[in-house]
Amino acid sequence: MRRILAISMFCLTALACKAQQKLISYDDMVYLITNNLQHDDQFMLSKGYISKNKKAIGTKTTGSIKYELSLPGGSTSEVEIRADGRRVYIYIATDEIQQVNLVINSIEPFVLSKDESSGILNYKVKDLGNIYYTSTDKMPYNPIKRDHDIRIVSDKAITTYN
Repeated sequence: MRRILAISMFCLTALACKAQQKLISYDDMVYLITNNLQHDDQFMLSKGYISKNKKAIGTKTTGSIKYELSLPGGSTSEVEIRADGRRVYIYIATDEIQQVNLVINSIEPFVLSKDESSGILNYKVKDLGNIYYTSTDKMPYNPIKRDHDIRIVSDKAITTYN
């Protein structure tokens, strides 16, 4: 009986870890910010995201790529990666609470400061920059799901590699 219980716990843990492989964590954000859009595109496609549009990839100054991931239960996660010169900005719009929990828990050891004003949480994160987090009611209203917006603005000292 213990063996069956141990095997079932192992399978559930493996399933939960596999589900989080598609979600974005601190290490993924650092990779996305320190690499150019071509590397970011390959990385996001390997995580299972679908590219929505590509604008100006390969140009020297600006570019933007949008990705979408459909998750079980009707949840979605949209990620926009924008390059402005040598800096990269990331915008995550999701209604999946696991994505928010993964971001918050993975940046926890690296948080330099945390501030809240007007319903916006601002995290200053080591080797990343600022993370702005807001949460609003979903339209049409759903008491279970909320819309979560996460904006990552890289530190001015962090630039992309070619």
